Amino acid sequence: MLGLRKGEMLGLTWADVDLDAGELTIDRQLQRVGAELLHRETKTAASDATLPLPDICVVALDRRRTAQTAARDAAGHAWQPSDLIFTTRYGRPIEPRNFNRFWDRRCDAAGVRRITVRDARRTCASLLADLDVHPRVAMQILRHAQFAITMEIYTVVSSAATRDALKRLGNALDR
Repeated sequence: MLGLRKGEMLGLTWADVDLDAGELTIDRQLQRVGAELLHRETKTAASDATLPLPDICVVALDRRRTAQTAARDAAGHAWQPSDLIFTTRYGRPIEPRNFNRFWDRRCDAAGVRRITVRDARRTCASLLADLDVHPRVAMQILRHAQFAITMEIYTVVSSAATRDALKRLGNALDR
């Protein structure tokens, strides 16, 4: 929904979320560097943002908190305390490669074509374009430093949107 990068999503903490206000602050990422899994600053300063959460995200995060509490209770002493939202069943950070495998299994279970997490980010950009969201707003949601990245690399306009635009143009010129 928010077009988060994989590392940004895996690096989210409960302190980054205000479910009552419906906001999410993005300013860190989880990243594998050599043999270490590091919780560090985002890719660029432009990547940092506080975004409003759509209601579906608030519900999903509330469910995640409930599931994580149940996992912590089930793990008992094996639980590794952290403030991360997305953890293993023992509270450890999720290894990015393991997340890729989980993502692929979810695509298979849903009966949809496998796509990458980055493809989901591109889908977010393309859906925003189809919804006639102003390109600057889409750029802000995706937190790109350069407008061209949002429009030339991430956004694909559907043929339905193209047909609709040309129909509207034809109607405007036919007056």
